Amino acid sequence: MRFQSPSFASEAGRAPAVAGQFYPAAPDSLKNFVQEYIAGGRPLPVAPRIIISPHAGYVFSGPVAGKGYATIDPKTTTVIILGPPHHVPVRGIVAPSAAWFETPLGRVPVDRERIKKLLDNPIAYIDDRPHAPEHSIEVQIPFLQVRLSSFKIVPLLVSETDPEKAAESIYPLIDDHTLIVASSDFSHYLTQKEARVEDDKSIASILAGNTDGMIDACGEMPIRVAMILAKKMELKPLLLDARTSYDTSPEYGADRVVGYASIVFVSQAAAKSRGNSASAAPRHEKSNGVSAETKIFLLTLARQSLEASVKGEKLPDPQNIPEFAQENRGCFVTLTLNGELRGCIGYIEPIKPLYMAVMENSRNAALSDPRFPQVSPGELPSIKVEVSVLTQPIPLEYTSPEDLLQKLVPDVDGVILEQGPYQSTFLPQVWGQLPDKVQFLEQLSLKGGMPRDSWKTAQVKRYRAEHFSE
Repeated sequence: MRFQSPSFASEAGRAPAVAGQFYPAAPDSLKNFVQEYIAGGRPLPVAPRIIISPHAGYVFSGPVAGKGYATIDPKTTTVIILGPPHHVPVRGIVAPSAAWFETPLGRVPVDRERIKKLLDNPIAYIDDRPHAPEHSIEVQIPFLQVRLSSFKIVPLLVSETDPEKAAESIYPLIDDHTLIVASSDFSHYLTQKEARVEDDKSIASILAGNTDGMIDACGEMPIRVAMILAKKMELKPLLLDARTSYDTSPEYGADRVVGYASIVFVSQAAAKSRGNSASAAPRHEKSNGVSAETKIFLLTLARQSLEASVKGEKLPDPQNIPEFAQENRGCFVTLTLNGELRGCIGYIEPIKPLYMAVMENSRNAALSDPRFPQVSPGELPSIKVEVSVLTQPIPLEYTSPEDLLQKLVPDVDGVILEQGPYQSTFLPQVWGQLPDKVQFLEQLSLKGGMPRDSWKTAQVKRYRAEHFSE
């Protein structure tokens, strides 16, 4: 049942509900803790517009949250905080009547003008009852108070609603100086091993931009709304950190842990520029040297193979094949739809002529990528094709995990991990989503069905890839 607060015009505020429980009640201690957590992160070349940040007690989730807040723009003037309700059921988007929110670091004004604009939507309303005891929004505010000098907040609890409609309602509130915070922890009360597996599945859905994918999180709805907003704003996700309460506070045990992640969304142009800026990094192999004419040939062949496969027709019979395309080469074909991954299949090793590999991988990316349903004919006009031609993988010798981390070159090295019967690879462009070397290697281990820390002892190969797209 909705409750329209009669006090929206008053200057009453919301007092802190969890100071002294989730975080220190003493201002100096609180500020020192937050500064320490933020110091554990590092700025990005371009500040994110959206972040996913945990909301547990700071002793558990503070180090992970700090990674995200270290990247935000200090000139931000408005922060829309999307949190899940933990105490009072909510249906739709619920704003408070409060004129300000208070923490031990002071008061932060609520942007009532934006809330009034939001209330034009039927799924949005005012109700102070779920806000009064709620921590999911409150614990984000001290981080903002430390990082920003002058700002207002739009505190919204979101639950039991259509995320598309929620995103449509919130989108008009965003301007160039707005940050969106989706407040959420991930899996709850699993064992350490189980939580790692479950959280990795959720994180994979977010990094793939799969708004309908599996997400095990108390803030599932805020996360899905943030993902939809990211698509509208043409932003790409980057994973900064992912840990459990056992990872941050092992003294509390590994039997019932909670998962946390810090994920930020940056402009696609900024994400692409990260890869371009690394092009001058030292490389140990010769370039593939794919000519412009060969690129056109391969992209045309990939497009023809894609369309033939989706329509149930035979693969094309190419003529006048360039000499380079007749050489055995490893290659991947990547399909994207509206900027999001739609399929990616390839051969790491040079097991057949490049032109044949392009045809087969175009078909497989469309019909056989286990992460996605088969591409439908109606999607073909909107799908973009990218071809990646690989150099011959060569072994990367290392003496310790630290030595391996030192030798890897982000945005340049494609990496292969092998351990027993297991093998997996990430193309160089994956560094754009997983810029941290440890996170990159952990996710690569998990992708291959290996334990998270297998990269420390696995056989490692690296290669370069030349990418070109329609």
